Amino acid sequence: MFGIKAVPVSVEVDASQGLPGFTLVGLPDNAVRESRERVVSAIRSIGKVVTGFRTTVNLSPADLRKEGSALDLPLAIGLLVSTGEIAVAQLERYVFVGELSLDGLLKPVRGVLSIAMNLAVERGSILVIPKGNVQEASLVEGLHFVCADSLKECVDILERNSSQDVHVAKGIASCCTIVDDGIPDFKNVVGMDGVKRALEIAAAGAHNFLLVGSPGAGKTLCAKCLPGILPEMTELEILETTRIHSCARRSGDSDEFKPVMSRPFRAPHHSASMVSLVGGGTRLLPGEASLAHNGVLFLDELPEFNRGVLEALREPMEDGKISVSRASGTVIWPARFMMGAAMNPCPCGYAMDPKHECTCLPEARKRYREKISGPLLDRIDIQVSVPPVDASLFAVGGGGVSSAEIRKRVSAARVIQRERFRHLSFKSNAEMSSEYARKFAAMTPDVERFAVSAATKMDLSARGYFRLLKVARTITDLRGAAAVSVMDLAEALRYRAFRG
Repeated sequence: MFGIKAVPVSVEVDASQGLPGFTLVGLPDNAVRESRERVVSAIRSIGKVVTGFRTTVNLSPADLRKEGSALDLPLAIGLLVSTGEIAVAQLERYVFVGELSLDGLLKPVRGVLSIAMNLAVERGSILVIPKGNVQEASLVEGLHFVCADSLKECVDILERNSSQDVHVAKGIASCCTIVDDGIPDFKNVVGMDGVKRALEIAAAGAHNFLLVGSPGAGKTLCAKCLPGILPEMTELEILETTRIHSCARRSGDSDEFKPVMSRPFRAPHHSASMVSLVGGGTRLLPGEASLAHNGVLFLDELPEFNRGVLEALREPMEDGKISVSRASGTVIWPARFMMGAAMNPCPCGYAMDPKHECTCLPEARKRYREKISGPLLDRIDIQVSVPPVDASLFAVGGGGVSSAEIRKRVSAARVIQRERFRHLSFKSNAEMSSEYARKFAAMTPDVERFAVSAATKMDLSARGYFRLLKVARTITDLRGAAAVSVMDLAEALRYRAFRG
């Protein structure tokens, strides 16, 4: 795996008479070098012997560094064939991937979905995988694959050479929708109608949002309700998201990997490092921003994050991707996410609470808010103040609009956007360029003059102005209208009022 791309590797095995020995070449890392011990023990467990030969193994292409344990299975088959222990008809049509334990069991590995997507275009190829990776392979419609629990079962299948052992993937339609249990429902959230409306707009247009309020006001609760109103993912989005999560999977994870059928909601702790958030490290794995692709990246207690970590999110918020450059090469991870955040207005948290006195000095309050830079704040489309809820409402309970009802409106707005952008590269209003934001707003001259005048009075940047148009376009979509009106712009302006 190189990023989310699967690179084919040929495991070439030569076993000849001579002084017994084993040589492995082709830039293997430690995990690949140690595969000899696992493979030889696994082969011994099925009653075969491959020692006593002068064995040379080349991993081609030789100039590409090989990592992980996915080459265990092809190495074992190569050793068995080259030493004459087994005979496999049409060996060249098989592609093997899997990790072996000492007793010959096959363990799942990461990145199988990317490998399957590469093979789907090659006719006649058959992918051989551990049973723990079957759900991933099944997502790629038309893929021919063989699955096994152990090396012995794999060898039996290869020697049998029966078409009955080859499965054909049926695609995403064959997968069951995963029910997201435990997501709070908006109907149980007391009051906070303005916050609910703001999050509905954010979900409808995939806009970034920021909730600012005193401790216990309900910022985090509302954000956790957000997955319940997000629209269902398309088949392409399911493949994209599952592919990233498959590449991030750690080899040897005991839990069976399942397709990502609902939009991700990632909420890293504020102590997260830059590598954990944007990706990288020695193995160039994706970070939380990429794992939130097609979903939400929620940063609670935003000012508590390291400033450098937050600034690293500025490019993916604009471009929808993360480019990680290292000496070994450059990896590009998809990262098209909604960035959500919550914060207190000051260190003590009560600067906006009429019932509590703020104990912070003006200078301390200023320093606290300056932890969020202007460029980052300018990229957040919807900024909402969250007032404390009156305790008298708690006795009444919920009774508001449910998440299911809001989700219907959000989904209808997304359908309008998909139809509007069907011939373009983007899918939501938040992704529009400035050119398209002005074009699809379809404002009359009077409405445009109002927008320019309001932006001038509020000192909005050029980016802020066009983000204002995008939010207004989403509000217009929610009410099913063709052109942005003054009322739509006025509501959108309410969500650009926070100035730090």
